[in-house]
Amino acid sequence: MNGGDVVGTMFTLLFVGALAFIIFSVVRTTRKARERGEALFKSMFPDLQPYFHPTKLIEYVWARRAQNTELHGPRTWASPPGFGEAASADIDVVKDRERVRLKDAAGAVLTEFSYDNHAEGGVIRVGKGKFTVNIVERERRVRYWHPDREFKWKNGAWTFESRMSESSIESSSDSSSSFSDRSSSSSSTSTAATAAAATAGIVAAGGAFDGGGASQSWVAGRDDDSSSSSSSSGLVATAY
Repeated sequence: MNGGDVVGTMFTLLFVGALAFIIFSVVRTTRKARERGEALFKSMFPDLQPYFHPTKLIEYVWARRAQNTELHGPRTWASPPGFGEAASADIDVVKDRERVRLKDAAGAVLTEFSYDNHAEGGVIRVGKGKFTVNIVERERRVRYWHPDREFKWKNGAWTFESRMSESSIESSSDSSSSFSDRSSSSSSTSTAATAAAATAGIVAAGGAFDGGGASQSWVAGRDDDSSSSSSSSGLVATAY
């Protein structure tokens, strides 16, 4: 093997090694960001655990839309997709929405929510909160709106907003989550500290801004669009 071949081989090995390192770094960074997002979701939204994770809602809406687009009830849906904890779902129609009550094998109600159709998927309401689930586009998306806080989920990536912190919290590749200040105040107070304190407040309060958890009695959500509702409540929505 002559000198040119040796140099070419070394260059190829270096290139392959660098490419492999870059790919590994991207995968590791993405995984860590998603893990941080999952942790924030559990700490900031304890009232939505364990039933209302975005992936579960996407699975449910997908299966529900596959049936038909007409609202109908009363009926029982055995082993409703997305909710492995439930043995069945009792469904009836209340105020032009399907009221869904998840039950265990003994017939006890685990939690309940309302469902109605959306042009790109479905809308699920729990207490004062509203999930808009998009299953039409290639990138699956879920947006949750609540008078006091909201989040957006897209293919495993999370963005959180809290009225208490007036900040957008994103899972990032850094050692801690990224906080983007959305306040008009001229104060130089650390946004990260403010948002962290707000998160701690949410956890300490049990996350029950509306006075109850995911198993509370069903209350119809607001009919207005989540983006306009966010604006009226002082939150600044973040586009997908």
